[in-house]
Parts: sequence; C-alpha cells; structure tokens
Amino acid sequence: MAYTNIRLHPVLRVIYFLLRVYAWAGTRVFYRRRTVLGTENLRFDGPAIVISNHPSTLMDVLNVGIPIRQEMFFLANYGLFKHPVSNWILTRLFCIPVKRREDVAEGEDRNNDAAFEASYRHLEAGGVLYIAAEGVSWMNRWVRPFKTGTARIAFGAEQRNNWQLDVKIIPVGLSYNAPNLFRSDIVVHFGAPIKAAEWQESVQQDAEKAVDDFTVYLEQTVRNLTIDTRDEAGERVVGHWEKMLQNTAPVSAEAAFHRSRQMIAQHLDNQLLVDKTESYFSRLAKSGANDLGAQSAFAGMKTSQILLLILGLPFFMAGWIFWAIPCFLPWWLAKKMKLYIGYDSNIKVLAGSFTFGIALSWAPWALGIHNQWSAGLVILCCIGLGYFVEHYQDVWKKWQSCRRFRSLSVGEQQALQAERAELLRDLSGGA
Repeated sequence: MAYTNIRLHPVLRVIYFLLRVYAWAGTRVFYRRRTVLGTENLRFDGPAIVISNHPSTLMDVLNVGIPIRQEMFFLANYGLFKHPVSNWILTRLFCIPVKRREDVAEGEDRNNDAAFEASYRHLEAGGVLYIAAEGVSWMNRWVRPFKTGTARIAFGAEQRNNWQLDVKIIPVGLSYNAPNLFRSDIVVHFGAPIKAAEWQESVQQDAEKAVDDFTVYLEQTVRNLTIDTRDEAGERVVGHWEKMLQNTAPVSAEAAFHRSRQMIAQHLDNQLLVDKTESYFSRLAKSGANDLGAQSAFAGMKTSQILLLILGLPFFMAGWIFWAIPCFLPWWLAKKMKLYIGYDSNIKVLAGSFTFGIALSWAPWALGIHNQWSAGLVILCCIGLGYFVEHYQDVWKKWQSCRRFRSLSVGEQQALQAERAELLRDLSGGA
C-alpha cells in the first residue's frame, strides 16, 4: 500500500517541529554521549508502530522520536489526561490515552475501545504510533514482560484492511547508564522492521495465541537491542565490569555498548567470576578506594594531566562559578518536587532549558557587551568553559582516586591490583 501522509493542521506540524528541535537541543545538553545505532532501519514509509523498552519515562519518547522523520502519535497512560489542562494539551499534541490497570480505580470502567479505534484510524492514514511496550517505566537495565497492546493494534488494523495495510513494527532498544543523571550516556538502537502481515496465518489459526507469541517475539527482539542485565544482581556486576574495562581500555560509546552485550552473553552465568567481581569491589569499598584509583595508581598520571590541573585551575574556577547555579537549580527543583525518580531527567531538561538560556543571555549583559558578534563570542566561551569544567573534573577525580589508592598500605595495594588483574584476564579470556 502506498504511503499516505496523515493530514495534520499546519499549526500542529509547526508545533511538532519546534518540539523536536527543542527536544534535540535538550538531549544534546543533558546527555554526555547520545549514540544512535541502526539508523538504516529508519528508512520506512507507511503505517508503523515504534516500540521500545521503558527505563526513563518521558525521555524515552524523546530519544526514540527525535531520529524518526515522520510525526509520531504516542500512546500514553490515562492518568496523564485526568487534569483538564493536560488533557487539552496532550490530545492536541499527538497523544492517545490508554487505560492501564493501575490507571483506574476499583470498579471503574477500563474500556480502551476508543484508543484502539484511534490507533486503527491513525495507521490506516499511514501514520506512526509509539508504544512503550512494557507499560510501566522502571529505571533498570533489563527488559520486563511486554503488554499485548502492540500485537492487538497491529493485528486489528491489518484485519480491518484484509491484511493489506502493511503495518510495520520498528523495535528500539534504549540503554541508559544512569537515566536520571545529568551528563549521563544513552544508546538508542533501532532494529529491523517487522511486518505484522507475516503473522496472518497464525492469527487465523488461533488469534489469542498469536497475540501472545508475537508479544514474546517483540520482547525478545527489543531485549537483543539493549544491554539487558536480567536482574538487579546482573545490573550491579555488569556495571562493575563496565567500569573496569572502560578505566583500563576506554572505547567509544558504540564499542562499549557491544562490549557490554558480549560480556553479558559470555560471563553473566559464570558464578565464580561474578563472586570474584563482588569480592573485589567489596574490598575496594571497605578500603575507601575505587577501581579508577587502582588503574590510575598502576598506570600513573600523565604529565599533561598534572599540568592541566595546575594551569587550568583559573579556567575551571571561572567556568564552575558561571555554571554552578544554572546546573544546581534543575537538580534542586527535581529533588523538591519529590516525584518518582524516573521523572528527574524530564524536570532537569525542562528547567535546564530556562536556567541555561538565562545564564547565557545574561553573560554578555553582565560584561557590558552590546555588540552582537562580541556577545556571540562570549556565549561560545561560556559554553566552552562548561565542557572544560567537565573534563577538568574527570582529571581531578582520577587524581583523587589515584591519591586515595596510594594511601593504602603497600600490601593492600598489591592484593587489590592482583585481584583486578585476575578479573581482567578472566573477562578477556572468554572474548
């Protein structure tokens, strides 16, 4: 079926474009490294349902939606629509309310026929839907069981159109290293499109079984696009391995993503290695040291890093003073609001867009600069100071970690470094 673009009011298109630009800028600042993989799978037309895991509430929508050229409508939980103001805004900004079990009171009607009908009509018009298939957001690095809504909407839309609609499912894996923290990392991994029509025979034989089987298939597909640590214990030990290897052999975000997936596949079932890892990091914690210190003490600090700490101190102080309040206020606001921690990143991005903007616009005025080009240069210098502060803090943290480790007794240093070397041999031995 040829692609037919949905008819949207021009004002809504402009609003969507502006929100996309705003989200792009916000995520570029909030994340230190935002890596998008599988971009070849973004070349799709016609009706599609984009699905992902759901570790970071509303940030998941932004991180998935920014690279996709089409406008996406979002299936959102019904609780967000209960207030008249939010209902008016969300219903005009590409959102379709869905009642989950947790969104309705006991005895309240949980009828989603309107949501299904809106989804069918949107797909029939060639539109794109986004569904966070886990249904509930949890800030963990493992994929939880998917809800069946994606399968039901895809199959329902195809059945209404004699299986000729060509609905595609675009799976996306989201891997955050710290979803709520400013300047953390994320990998957005787009998978190959999955055609719902290929399940026609299964649906005709047993519709409910087909829905369940397709849901499990989608869940496993998304799991294969993420760093899936399986459970809390796995998340903790994989995090330890990632720190060790990145401290020892730093690589790009993409390479680190694939390295983590490889470690999980090869080593997470090795209980002896898991126990060794827990023992090493437990000993480090008890001594007040960390793995960065163990690596730094072994490799030593570079002369250029020492010079940076000395000569760069005035620039660090200038940058820290300028950026302290703009960075502190979003953090303070997120803490004071006392919402679920998964919303921290949303609050910080929204508040930061104001505090950063005000700070940058204030800088030229504070210096008495009114020339347009000079003001632009001041703003660029302030942005550069922000990145310098970040780099300086990294080097300072390394120096402090090295200093703390070297304050331990020689015997304890040697024992810890021997443990670390053995762990690294075990991790690389299976590679």
